[in-house]
Amino acid sequence: MKILLASMELETLTGQPMYTYNLAKGLKELGHEVVCVGFRIGGKITYWLEQLGIKVYKFTDRNWLGKYDLAVISENFPQFLDHIECDTIYNLCHSKGDLDKPIDDPRIEGYLFPRKQVMDYWGVKGDILPIPIDIKKWQVLREKQPNYTILAPCTIDSLRTKFLLKLMERANEDTNVWIVGKDHGGLKGEIPKYVSIFPQTPNIIDYMRKADEVASIFMGTVVFEAWAMGLKTSVYDEKGNYREVPIGKVYDYLEVANMLIKNRPKA
Repeated sequence: MKILLASMELETLTGQPMYTYNLAKGLKELGHEVVCVGFRIGGKITYWLEQLGIKVYKFTDRNWLGKYDLAVISENFPQFLDHIECDTIYNLCHSKGDLDKPIDDPRIEGYLFPRKQVMDYWGVKGDILPIPIDIKKWQVLREKQPNYTILAPCTIDSLRTKFLLKLMERANEDTNVWIVGKDHGGLKGEIPKYVSIFPQTPNIIDYMRKADEVASIFMGTVVFEAWAMGLKTSVYDEKGNYREVPIGKVYDYLEVANMLIKNRPKA
């Protein structure tokens, strides 16, 4: 089966690109031909996909155009629809953000959501295709730090400003807060004592194995990666309110890929 996975970008080490990477990896290992396309490509995600033998194209590159057996368009980019021949096209709505608003087009066969809360938010019927995680990768030895350590692997942008400000309030002489991610100017002013900011890294697992708790805005990929490690998690909303979330079910990337191929993912 020839499968197209299309999204805004395959460049940063954030939730949507990582979702695409793990899903593509599972589909490839199941024996399917996988093509990934984005408006922006490059960096580690693109490199990892190509290492798996998956073709990655920029939207403006005509080499990806053609006929597919199955296509998944992530986020609200109906532009992809005019460039493919495919009878089975799904729209994956990854989050509650405006970018993930469902595409309103009769060519869409159905809608996919990583969890029921996102589906309920958009008020559109669809199927649950959980966030795929390479569970084996995250089963590593933990390394205890002298102080309680809260890790937030995330892009430092305006969406996460209130979340990060509230998180930093938890830092004190007994608690360290580590923020790891690409800086898009989401934090201004002096960084409080006991808060450390590190650049984006493809080896976030090296930080996670040293953490006592992982903090995230919404129920994103990092929460499930933390669960795969047995880590405590706290989930914040866009206003900075948070709650501790008990460890739940984690779906392996091969399991999720199989769910997609069966055409009717279920919660």
